[in-house]
Amino acid sequence: MHHRTLEHLDLLCAPDPARKTFALQWSVPLGSARGGVERDGFSPLHVEMAQRGGGGRDAKEFAYALDNLGVRRSVRLGTHFLHVDVVGLPEALLPTITLCADAIREPNITSEHLKSAKLLVNQGRRSVEDDPGELARDHLRQLHAPAPFDRSDYGREEVVAAANLESMHQDWSEWSRCKGGRFVVAGDVDADRVEEHLRRECGQLEWTNRTLAPLEIGRPKKSEQKFVERPLSQVHLVWAWSAPTLHDPLRPVWQVLSRVLGASGSGRLFQDVRQRRSLCYAVGGGWAPNDDFGRFMVSAGTTPDRASETVQVVEQVINGIKDDPPSQEEIDRAKEGVLSALTLRRESTSARAGALGNHFTTFGEIWDPTKELQAIQGVNRETVLQALSDWDLGDPWAVALGPTDPFSEVAS
Repeated sequence: MHHRTLEHLDLLCAPDPARKTFALQWSVPLGSARGGVERDGFSPLHVEMAQRGGGGRDAKEFAYALDNLGVRRSVRLGTHFLHVDVVGLPEALLPTITLCADAIREPNITSEHLKSAKLLVNQGRRSVEDDPGELARDHLRQLHAPAPFDRSDYGREEVVAAANLESMHQDWSEWSRCKGGRFVVAGDVDADRVEEHLRRECGQLEWTNRTLAPLEIGRPKKSEQKFVERPLSQVHLVWAWSAPTLHDPLRPVWQVLSRVLGASGSGRLFQDVRQRRSLCYAVGGGWAPNDDFGRFMVSAGTTPDRASETVQVVEQVINGIKDDPPSQEEIDRAKEGVLSALTLRRESTSARAGALGNHFTTFGEIWDPTKELQAIQGVNRETVLQALSDWDLGDPWAVALGPTDPFSEVAS
């Protein structure tokens, strides 16, 4: 593993000659949580615009250049960053870096592209209404997540509508060129050559002296239940319980507890809700932490006549973990699942690059997979009991979307 601090940019490199590909992740500080509500809509527009060429090439020319290199590229929006992900063969790495730098240095922001980007972002927002599960999760996010983490992937409709060429160019320039960006590459790569080439490309970028400020986190929201009436054949249920953040010292224990409760077919939720009672076809959940707050999330879908019972059983399973802690057999089985997932992650260059970047952003250090494996292996019943003792469950945030309100039936 290599870490180099370039001008305004951290380079993280994980060479592995045994791999036959490279995975690149260039993360630009244009995430959905950046800035105030006045720019809540610019980031999803930037995602669309970033796929429309750059460096003097139009969208078709840029796509042809990527295809000529035989690489696969995607652009996605995260909380802190806009990510450009590329996978390809080793000989295409350096010219791929140049293409990415061109798009960041000189984005192809035109009136025609902005109009198309607005249409696509608005289509994406409206498509959520056609996906009941996604719509329920969208309502839950607004219910439980503190600002600015409660923002939609598609931003505010009025901000998207008001965006113009001047504001888009200014926003891209202001955020993409400040200190705090991240460049990660993993696979069959030469770290020294990557650093030399990246320094040369970054030397052509006009950086600012602005440093990313910590996100201003809003006040915690009170737990509540919400029913969203829709004429559906099923009731979609989602919950969020307060849980530790990624910085919790018992983080490995929570990875294991996540599988004990819901993130596997042998988990308690799947066994109690689906297998024993046949309340729903699909149910699951798991620990969903980030830097600033954590949640334990659960989702289920069931028929209206069984929705209230599903609510009761799911909440009994989660609340019951403290009074009926996992057996040693459950812990050992969950540990094997976590260890297997970590090993599989190391086999994929894309997953390895993602893990390397995310870990550095959260902890400011190089991800050491061996250290993480050892931490999971060290989880025992004593540490599990400690984590459960520290867990202040409280009442969950919950959303039900469908034809009937299961919460009112449970309350009565």
